[in-house]
Amino acid sequence: MRVQAPSPPPRSNRSSPGPLQTCHEPNGLAVGLWYSRTTMSERYDVLIVGASFAGLTLAHHLPKHLRVLVVDAKPSAGASVESTGLITTKTYEEFKTFFDIDRFITNPISAICVVAHNFTDHFVSQTERPWIYQTDTKGLVAGLARTVPDNVTVQSKTVFIGARREGKETVATVQTQGEGQRQIACRVLVGADGSHSKVAQTMPGLDRNTRFLFGYERVYFGDVHLGPEPHETIYHYWFGEFSLGYGGWLSPTVVDDRPAVRIGLAKLAEDRAEAKDLLKRFTQRLMDDGALTLEGAIDAPDYAFGSLIPINGPLKRVASSGVILIGDAAGYCGAFAADGIKGCVVSGKEAAYLVGAYLDGDGTALGRLNERMERHDGLLNYYRRQLRYRWLWDRMCRNRTFRAMFDIINQERETFVEQFCDSKDRRRSLAWTVLKWRHALRLLKYALFVAFDIVFPKQVV
Repeated sequence: MRVQAPSPPPRSNRSSPGPLQTCHEPNGLAVGLWYSRTTMSERYDVLIVGASFAGLTLAHHLPKHLRVLVVDAKPSAGASVESTGLITTKTYEEFKTFFDIDRFITNPISAICVVAHNFTDHFVSQTERPWIYQTDTKGLVAGLARTVPDNVTVQSKTVFIGARREGKETVATVQTQGEGQRQIACRVLVGADGSHSKVAQTMPGLDRNTRFLFGYERVYFGDVHLGPEPHETIYHYWFGEFSLGYGGWLSPTVVDDRPAVRIGLAKLAEDRAEAKDLLKRFTQRLMDDGALTLEGAIDAPDYAFGSLIPINGPLKRVASSGVILIGDAAGYCGAFAADGIKGCVVSGKEAAYLVGAYLDGDGTALGRLNERMERHDGLLNYYRRQLRYRWLWDRMCRNRTFRAMFDIINQERETFVEQFCDSKDRRRSLAWTVLKWRHALRLLKYALFVAFDIVFPKQVV
């Protein structure tokens, strides 16, 4: 792999076909003839926009005889990552098939702590083995970029401006920092450029994400002091009237061999202006309650980021002629239950197979991505179930409603995390965690509160 700084037109480290060369690997004649018919100085089989989990996973799995370019606007791969960096056991196993993920695990998580709206009442549910992992997210993305195959070039500081379809190829316009605009021709263009995909906006025939959460997170040096095993626990706070929209989270991590914490919250995108102040108030409340200690001031985190998270579910039209969307760009994001990276990795793997089939002459291959995603334990159906959970959560607007739900879940605390994992990775619905006869009276109480919130919504300032 070659990570390329601003310079003349990029070339791969391996002897991939140039404008007048042929390749002696499978499909080499077709690739060679395609290059020989063109005069454009920069030409690739595949152009990937976005060097994060989805784009780099795809780059690792594309056939090795293809000439591949990955472009990203960031200063370098992993320089900033808009993700909490949590991966489930299934996602961990997906990574293990092609990458040394263990190098980037900071904390194996075996417990979840759910905290009620009053910031005091809580329960802990634990498994014998880790069910989710906190990663060194920046290091992980940088490592993915460093280890891509030799037929792949990764070019940072490069902005995708737009593209147009010309015959059987796509011509993209990009601009690298300090240089003028240039055009790159490719046979397949991949949008791995996040929830507000510029590829989706530019190319016809593709759907776009329309609904978003805004996630805001800060990373501090410090320690958590809640629960029996804080370094193996992820914390989810149900805010209630403190901050409607989603909730807050707290996750232990390690930065530069020092204990650290990731603390964040999410709001509906239209309320994003409130996020920074709310996170500061949230952090201060945890410190005042003794659940958290920080090294240094609240206004001086090690780093911080904010990002838009798609919550409209998987898009239907994720491919058109020679163009495909993957990861968040395609709506493959389980934002309700903290597993957005899974959709990126799985779609990157599946898209690699489909891109290869498309370049081998199967003109309908790219359109089968949703079908192949569903084969992974009903992944798309899981995303659709989350839309129902999301709808219900958005109707809840009073502390008493959140408390009623907490009281039900608390009754399932011994097995909650197992049921939570089942809903994410084993085709089971999280609803069955609570829809049990023994919870009938509590469910009735909760239903009445939700109905009241729907009929008489409360605007919380």
